[in-house]
Amino acid sequence: QRKDVSKEYRATTEMKEMTDDFIKDYLGPGLSKAADLDRMSSPRPTPLGKKSSSSNNKGLANEAVDALKATEDYTKVKLNKGHTQKAVKEVAGGREQLHDTILVQIKGKQSMQTRLVAPHFSALNSYESFLLITPNTLYQFNGKHASVLKKSKGTELVTAITIAKEFKCMADKATVLEQVRGSYLIRHFNKHLKIQNDSEEVSEKAVDDEEYEKEQNSANIGYILDEEKKNFTHVPELSGKRLKQARLKDSQIYCFDYGPEVYVWIGRSADRGARKNAMIAGRQIWDSKQRPSWGIFQRIAGGLEHSLFREKFKDWPDVNALHVLTVKNPCAPKKDKITFVDMEPCDAEQMRIPLSEKPVGLVLEMTDVGRGDGLLTDLSQDIFGHDVETRSVEMWRITDNSYEEYPRELYGELYSGESFIIRWAYRVMQGGKKQDHDTGRDRAAFFFWQGADCTIKEKGKSAFLTVRVDSERAPQIQLAQSNEPPAFLQIFNGSMVTYKGKISEQGSSEKRRRMFLYRGEIEKEGSLTELTDISCCTLRSRGSFVLQDESLFYVWHGCKSRAHTVAGSFSAANILAQRVTSKEKPTVLEVQEGSESKEFWKCFDKRKQEYFNLLQDDRKYVKSLRLFNLFEEKKQFVYKEIEYNGRAPKVAAPYPFLQSDLYMAEQPALFILDAIYTVYVWVGWWPSHTPDGEVLAHTGSAETAKAT
Repeated sequence: QRKDVSKEYRATTEMKEMTDDFIKDYLGPGLSKAADLDRMSSPRPTPLGKKSSSSNNKGLANEAVDALKATEDYTKVKLNKGHTQKAVKEVAGGREQLHDTILVQIKGKQSMQTRLVAPHFSALNSYESFLLITPNTLYQFNGKHASVLKKSKGTELVTAITIAKEFKCMADKATVLEQVRGSYLIRHFNKHLKIQNDSEEVSEKAVDDEEYEKEQNSANIGYILDEEKKNFTHVPELSGKRLKQARLKDSQIYCFDYGPEVYVWIGRSADRGARKNAMIAGRQIWDSKQRPSWGIFQRIAGGLEHSLFREKFKDWPDVNALHVLTVKNPCAPKKDKITFVDMEPCDAEQMRIPLSEKPVGLVLEMTDVGRGDGLLTDLSQDIFGHDVETRSVEMWRITDNSYEEYPRELYGELYSGESFIIRWAYRVMQGGKKQDHDTGRDRAAFFFWQGADCTIKEKGKSAFLTVRVDSERAPQIQLAQSNEPPAFLQIFNGSMVTYKGKISEQGSSEKRRRMFLYRGEIEKEGSLTELTDISCCTLRSRGSFVLQDESLFYVWHGCKSRAHTVAGSFSAANILAQRVTSKEKPTVLEVQEGSESKEFWKCFDKRKQEYFNLLQDDRKYVKSLRLFNLFEEKKQFVYKEIEYNGRAPKVAAPYPFLQSDLYMAEQPALFILDAIYTVYVWVGWWPSHTPDGEVLAHTGSAETAKAT
């Protein structure tokens, strides 16, 4: 056993020596020298006590030794350059023709056409929407006359391109350019579009959408690969119209000629041997006509179609339609995760059912004060009535670092750039006014009213100072301009008016011309709000307006203005006229739409001009507008009706909502406005930042570039 161990030890030692010798001679630092390479191929001396090897190169083939000796001068090797302006490649024997800069025009009405156009500045038009696609950027240009449908279609294409990185565009979002002066657009497009000169402007020439659709569809030509799998055969059923997706069979190969665009579509189960011939035959179709240099000849694999090809079909399903939600991914806080949700539609029939006309109320100290004067008894709804009596009203105006008492003669005059504190003292009488008034106790509530033009700092200051004023620990209610409850409006008994700006800005021009909108469904809740623009375009046939020209007050009534609006606006105008300090006696005149005098039209900044009116409309407008907010909730598409807090039973509110109600909603938002005879769908925008200031990744949305 000892003898065997000795032999095993000697064998292990010899193996280690041979290994060390091999590493030293063949893998050492001298391999790069020619002398060392010669040494590798020359006979080596046999180590003492070892047998000579049968091979001089220790198992290396002669070819391997020659390869190690070979040298290569890489400075003389020429590499193929990547294509920059035009990407042309061989695909199954036919050359595809693609480009890095692609300009797509979106035009049409009933059958929207998405077509490739020349990447020139002159191709832009004020009536269309365009997409400019490059490897690193994506632009959406909307002409100033482009319809909402065209802009919406452009947004859909942006979504598809950014998600699937179509046309090798690596942009994560698009930049939307609304049409402004030409020099502004040139700053964005001069790197991508051909421009003749810096003074070139966007074309204002309008082309009828329907005629354009007919012309483009009639020029479509469809082919199918013949039975011999060598040539394409023209098929009349595939030509002269916009096809349905069902016409494409997975076992066939088609060629579609759209003028500057020619596509060879290969079905998933099409014969593999025919694909090479299909590309050659398709290239022959491309070469058979004179095509523009910016045209596209491309192979399309079934199931991998890009958006430009899909839009050639009338019913191609949109994989990104309405089911795209941006969800925060906790595992990757720097990116947003896109998930696709199949939502159940909401019941539109339920939306037609009007809201129950339940009384509008305001709960203070567990008591509903109603519209500020109490509630009527309604046993059917378990409502036990009580009366509310106003005891006193006090007002303070928020200053820089404190508050000051507001003059009593100015109570009811508010300003959009100011904040006010209003103390309302009232008494609730459970037995009614006909009984003893002392059955209730005096109560108080503090309203801190914030104008629409107040800064965030001023709004926070008003809330803080309200706490200092309120030594009674009474309820404190925050109110935003134009969203006051009826109980607050009744405090001023129809005399409330909101001016633009701050008080300090009013004394510099004792004017002056002003225009006010009247709102309110009950006369003692009526209020006037000053408008920024004194223009006849502001007039609405369903409303009433007050136009002040120094000491002369016009009360303009639209032809569809309701009786309560007419009476309330005239009363508010008389109260406003009594507050004017002028040498001349104030005069209040009522004006009916359609019977205005020349002096009335002279008061407007832009004189008389056309505006949208209902003078020729014989229909009755006796219903209130309704507003619905639509959103996703637990994989269901649901709606919520927005209630007007100033609604009154059996009284039609002409303008219960403001534009700010849409813009102040959390975006992206979706609303439906039921305007009695017309239904509008309002689509919001994708915000660029979260409330915390974090930049969001957009999906099909855009950053709107505005001109300065």
